[in-house]
Parts: sequence; C-alpha cells; structure tokens
Amino acid sequence: MRLPVLALVALLPGAVQALPVYAAGDIGECGADPQASAAARTAALIPEGATVLVLGDAVYPRADRATLERCYGATWGARHTRTFAVPGNHDYIAGSAAAFQEYFGESGSGPTWFRTELDGWWLIGLDSNIHGAALAAQDAWLTRQLAEIAGDGHCILALWHHAFVSTGLHQGDGAPMRHAWSALAKAGADVVLSGHEHYYEAFAPRDAHGRSARSGITEFVVGTGGARLKDWSLEPWAHRAYARRYGVLALDLDPGRFRWRFIAVGGAVLDHGESACHGAQLR
Repeated sequence: MRLPVLALVALLPGAVQALPVYAAGDIGECGADPQASAAARTAALIPEGATVLVLGDAVYPRADRATLERCYGATWGARHTRTFAVPGNHDYIAGSAAAFQEYFGESGSGPTWFRTELDGWWLIGLDSNIHGAALAAQDAWLTRQLAEIAGDGHCILALWHHAFVSTGLHQGDGAPMRHAWSALAKAGADVVLSGHEHYYEAFAPRDAHGRSARSGITEFVVGTGGARLKDWSLEPWAHRAYARRYGVLALDLDPGRFRWRFIAVGGAVLDHGESACHGAQLR
C-alpha cells in the first residue's frame, strides 16, 4: 500500500538525478534486542533519503501492531515515511492484513494493491496472498491500470511477495500471480521484485510465460532483509545470480533506465548491472 508522504526527487543542474530505491522482504525477526538483529544490520545499508520497498513479511512470526513497532519500527522503521509495502503471508493474521495496512499508512478495509508514480516510473504493488474473488478483482484492476498507462513512456516496476519465478523451496507459491506476470510482460513492464524465498536471486529477462527471452521482465527475489536464511536454491543453473546473504537490493531509477546492486551486510556488492527500460523506446 502507498504512504501519503513521498519527498520530491532532488534535481541536478540540467539533469534529473536517479531515484535511489532500496528493497528487501522477510525483515523483522528480532530477539531480545532488535538493535542487535539482522534487520538492524540491513537497515544500516539504506541511506538517508532513499525510497524503501518492503516485499512482504515485514515481521515474524506475525504482523500485529506490537511486533511491527518493536521489530520493524526499531530497524527499518527509520525510513517509514518513504516506504511502500506489500503484504506477505506473515503479514496476515486470521485472514486479515488490517494491522499491516494500518501500520504502513492505509485503511485496513481497503485493497492491498496500488499504483503510484515515481519520477518517470510507475510503481505497482500487488498482493500475492489472495485467491478467488479477491484475486479476480486485483487482476481486473491491474488490467485496467495497464490499459490506462499504455504507451505513456514510463518504466514499470511491480512488487509482490511470492516470486512467480524462483528456484528455491517455495517455487510454485507464486502461481496465483500468473495473470499479473503475463499482463505486466505484455504491457512492457521492466522489473518485478519479490521475497518469500530467504535468499537473493536474480534472473535474465523473462517473457509473459516466464521463459527466458531477449526482452522481458527482469525479476529479483530479495528475501534477505533480516529473517533467518533458511531456504536455498534447488536449481543453481537456472538463475543469473544468487547469494545466501543478508542484504538489500539497491536500484537507481532513471527515466528510461535502471541500475541495480545487491549489497550484502558488510558492504560487499554481490550482483550488479543496468538495463534500459522498454518504455524508453516510446519517449
């Protein structure tokens, strides 16, 4: 869901400065001292002024208000007013994400999906936990949104919790997002971010069916925000990059282009690259 406060991007003389965005999911698993947790160490990688994307499972074992304030608020919460978040399975309590929504600035009775603009980019947040009528409503909403923005030259970044493509223990959990993935790919979306697998992996572009393609969606799975790294890849030949380390994905979003770095706790850059956006061809 979208927070009401997002500062304007600073301008360099004669040029637009890239928007710095930092992303991860599976974050707040704190013990006696949240400041000694892995979430505190990954939060320290996020610079002042960056926009933050939470890819679900903000806290463990469940996202009630007290746990959010104690385990997320004391770590990643320092960037709370510049954060966009989508719910993971641990952010639901008895079938409701109301506490999660209210903490991140939305009514607990509203939808758990959104679209907003970030300086030449469309940011689309979706909920990969829903099924049946709720999922159908989200899919219909996404179809309308993509039709509305078609051909406007913006880049598109989407995020949800359960990865549509992954090689780990939870591969297949993102199957309900097949319609969303296909619709985004056909609309020329550039990036999809997810968590759920407690590691980092990145893929070469994939088409509307999730198959490797010369042009398509670049997917990053970033379940490295602080929860225990309990998962591992079952298909090490299938991804482009992989790291079982705590860290964050840093994205520099330019109008028409993006760059990425996966920064591990300690500062090592374990993956990096850049790509033009599909929407840049329409400018």
